[in-house]
Amino acid sequence: MRRNVSVQAVENRSGSRSGSGSGPSARSGAATRIARRALLKTALTTTALTAAGALALSGCATAGNAEEGAGSGDLTKVSFALDWAPNTNHIGVYVADELGYFEDAGLEVEILPYGSTGSTALVSAGEADFGIGGQSGVQVARTAGLDLVSVYRVTQTDTGRLVVMGDRDDIERPKDLDGMVYGGFGSPLLSAYAKTVIEGDGGAGEFEEVSLDTGAYEALSQGRIDFTLSVVTWEDVEMRLDGHPYKAFRYQDFGLPEQQSTGIVSSDTYLEAHPDEARTFVEAVARGYEYAAKHPEKAADLLIQANPDELGAAKELVHESAKLMAEDGYLVSSERPIGAVDEKAWAEFGRFLFEQKLLVDKSGKPVSQEPDWSEYYTNEYTQGATGESS
Repeated sequence: MRRNVSVQAVENRSGSRSGSGSGPSARSGAATRIARRALLKTALTTTALTAAGALALSGCATAGNAEEGAGSGDLTKVSFALDWAPNTNHIGVYVADELGYFEDAGLEVEILPYGSTGSTALVSAGEADFGIGGQSGVQVARTAGLDLVSVYRVTQTDTGRLVVMGDRDDIERPKDLDGMVYGGFGSPLLSAYAKTVIEGDGGAGEFEEVSLDTGAYEALSQGRIDFTLSVVTWEDVEMRLDGHPYKAFRYQDFGLPEQQSTGIVSSDTYLEAHPDEARTFVEAVARGYEYAAKHPEKAADLLIQANPDELGAAKELVHESAKLMAEDGYLVSSERPIGAVDEKAWAEFGRFLFEQKLLVDKSGKPVSQEPDWSEYYTNEYTQGATGESS
């Protein structure tokens, strides 16, 4: 049985364990906050409160920003909402903007910075035309009543990992985590990930859960918690560069279904009103991500160039992350066109969400019937994507 406890209750209990340290550098702390918050914001779509807030916002929203103005010259204005500070999950969008792919498509794309309202809530409410939204977030949020549909899949597989400090000799496998302290984020979905992985390795899935916000890196490195969840394409890279690598366990090696963990969403309302803009936007985005897959070093430079204040001090991290995403097949799959949906992953992960009772309807009540997941995504706009030319 998991038991939630406060971080103060365990702050000093593990100080003598291997893995304690002096904490991250200023650069590392900022980078961790980017990745941690991005993961957290996706997970928080599991709550009915998030869905209710987005639905309330939709009552005073417009049907789409493209109707509000033509942009510069003959370009059509389109808005895109980030889920957190710029990072390599967004690299294809920034490449498309910097290299003129959007302009070639007749679009002027406004990239909206992250604010207090999440990207999926803005899209559902009509305050943004497109935004970052991963598979599990779409499956949970649309079930809860949000107007969301996945139009492009950025990562072809799950980038999440269950992690411990690399020098924890007492933890060799997930089942060793029974009875230990998990640094979580108050998200039932993420807690279910941890439990499933431990049980999948033969453990009981019993642990204490400490609710954290942005301090998981510090809590883990200082021994105040035993394990947490990370993003392999960002946080794990950061930890390696800092000389404190994680010991990471891939969820799917221990029973959690595969998912396309990062993607781009729009709304049925926008897609019905602006089919041409949607097609040209997704095709330009696909060119950007394919460029990043073929030229990760150049793409990393373009991402930093577009965001010098946020990423100028993390150049090595951005380059290493972009290289990992390109070379390990996160951006492009040999099994399907770029950005296309993995129907099996959506069906199997959706069944996991349903069986774990993580799905609620718009009134906040648990759903009694598994949704038709084919209604949650479309490949219509990726079919014409041909990738970047060179």
